[in-house]
Amino acid sequence: MSTASFDRAFIVEDSVAISNIKHDIRAPRKVAVAQRDHRKDAEKGIKLLKRRLSKSVTY
Repeated sequence: MSTASFDRAFIVEDSVAISNIKHDIRAPRKVAVAQRDHRKDAEKGIKLLKRRLSKSVTY
């Protein structure tokens, strides 16, 4: 993705839009990210991979 699109100047003339932007900058939204147990996920992945490969036929 080009970074040139991020470096463009623009003018906001609507006072409601300006106040909304200021409010959003002062109070950013909190994004909840689920905590994952990566070790458990890795063990599950290895287990599934072993199960998948054990049924395959090699020549």
